[in-house]
Amino acid sequence: MLLVQVLQGLMEGVVLFLIASGLTLIFGVSRIVNFSHGSFYMLGAFFTYQLYPMLAPGSVWGFYGTILLCGAAVAVAGLLFEMLLLRRVYGQEELMQLVMTVAAVLIIRDVVKFFWGLDDVSVSLPPDLSGALVIGGTYLPTYQLAMVATGIAVLGLTWGALRFTRAGIILRAATDDRGMVALLGINQAVVFTGVFTVGSFLAGMAGGLMAAFETINYLMDARIIVTAFIVVVIGGLGNFYGALAGALAVGVLKALGLLYAPRLSMVLIFLLMAVVLLARSLRRTAE
Repeated sequence: MLLVQVLQGLMEGVVLFLIASGLTLIFGVSRIVNFSHGSFYMLGAFFTYQLYPMLAPGSVWGFYGTILLCGAAVAVAGLLFEMLLLRRVYGQEELMQLVMTVAAVLIIRDVVKFFWGLDDVSVSLPPDLSGALVIGGTYLPTYQLAMVATGIAVLGLTWGALRFTRAGIILRAATDDRGMVALLGINQAVVFTGVFTVGSFLAGMAGGLMAAFETINYLMDARIIVTAFIVVVIGGLGNFYGALAGALAVGVLKALGLLYAPRLSMVLIFLLMAVVLLARSLRRTAE
């Protein structure tokens, strides 16, 4: 049972990492706290619900292909949102940025309710992913293992892109010093648009992956964004590797909390955040 719960926590940690990594990259580059990020996660789930039965029902590769396609569709939505609306509030006071992103949450929620209604919906797992593997006498759900493997693959690809590609180097430089990037003649607007698009793609993929694991409704954005912000705070705003560590810690802690102290599972996550913030404060005071 313990191993199953740890696997459950790792799976949730993978999804949180996909969301929080995009969230922290967007903040690191543009300095905008994107409250609409959970809405792009929700769009990925609904797009998967709509397209998977139409494109390749019952196929594992069709399922993952649908998730990639839906992630790309969400990335286009994020691109349009950034170019048409969010770009207008760069450099303005934080209140205007907050209003813009919260307005996007409300608009996307109304769009979802218009097209898909208020009832819960779900996505059926491909038969090949609905079973379990027996490891050491313990039955481990196949889909959870597949999600963890998917998260490792996405982490590797993202790390490689950030580390070895020109776009990744520019993004890391913009996170550290946007002014220097501008002095080097790099168009900041293109960097902002690119990172927002990538972040939206990761959020859409996360929504697609979770579409087959939990019920889908118009409130799922609110459920995930709070936890995602906790992960970002624990890992450090703008810190990609911190988002990974924070996501895995929160996912596993929540899963173990549900096993041993169900009523305190969310409290444990907030306690972890408080301990991390206190430790950072004490370290800075000591310095």
